[in-house]
Amino acid sequence: MSVGSMLAIALVLVSLAVVDARMLPAAPWVRSILLSLACAATGIVSWLILGSLLLPDVTEPLFLPVAVLGGVGSYLATIAVRAAGGGVVVTLVFGLLWSLLVYVPTAIRTFSSFVPSWSLGILPIDHGGSLPVNVAAGAAALGVLLCGGSRVKTATISRTTGLLGVIGLCSGWIVWLAGAEFAVDEVSPSILGNGVVGAVGGMVGWLVVQRIRHRSVTLNSVAAGLICGLVAVTAGAPLFTPVSAAASGILAGAAACVFTLARVGKSRRQQWYVVGTHLIAGAVGVVLLGLLATNMGFVFTGSVALIQDQVVGTLIVAAYSTAVSVGLWLALRSLAGVVKRRGVASPA
Repeated sequence: MSVGSMLAIALVLVSLAVVDARMLPAAPWVRSILLSLACAATGIVSWLILGSLLLPDVTEPLFLPVAVLGGVGSYLATIAVRAAGGGVVVTLVFGLLWSLLVYVPTAIRTFSSFVPSWSLGILPIDHGGSLPVNVAAGAAALGVLLCGGSRVKTATISRTTGLLGVIGLCSGWIVWLAGAEFAVDEVSPSILGNGVVGAVGGMVGWLVVQRIRHRSVTLNSVAAGLICGLVAVTAGAPLFTPVSAAASGILAGAAACVFTLARVGKSRRQQWYVVGTHLIAGAVGVVLLGLLATNMGFVFTGSVALIQDQVVGTLIVAAYSTAVSVGLWLALRSLAGVVKRRGVASPA
């Protein structure tokens, strides 16, 4: 199952690189994909090095898939940097440092059975890594976007290419949700079903809002809605029922659509889609798990303990990743500016 999980996550990564091309600087197709994979490599390498040092006893079935998840996280975290004019070196350094400072510690807290609890004694539930990947990476994009900066011309993709990317993304994501169990058992069909229902729910939630506000439906909006739904059920795919998975997807898709359309409309920066589809949708899914988790959530137990853990965990990850990203981006942008000015001045 470890190999299957790695392949599923790798398919998600490549599909995201295709689907998200419209948010990246216009460049030759091969060059853009290679840079996306290089950005992903910073997250993978960070986990392989630092993760093995901090968790020498980690079990093999978990270790390598989490490394590939780190690639997805670092790729998403660097989208806004690339779109803000960050050069190749700046982008890769940002991805590496963000992965070391944010992804690795968050993933350790999320996946490691050797760490008893988070700070403040909380223990949020996160089955598929939504906190270290979606919430943290979306918050990284938020930090960079809040800093402003230059805008570059973005790429375009054909409908056929986009459609193939969406199909690969959904397929890989759903397989990963099932593979995160690292066993084929009686829960696997439920996870697969919740993944499909959540994705459809996210699409419905997004399209309803977009239809009401803009009276239009596009492939981009379909893709964004599907991603929102998948992100929403990532944390709790084994713990949702089909009804709660659909509800989570719908709410996540609707909330992300309202936020994203407002920000894109005001700033004209497509990179806000990363914040909406990953940070907003991920936060909604993680928090709703505290309400709707079967036999654990507030609806079943009447206890607010799990909701508190989910909310606090989400806020800590989002705030920390945003702060780190703001600091990294401002520092690297300033350093790149100094180097560029010296390079221009040196011939004189």
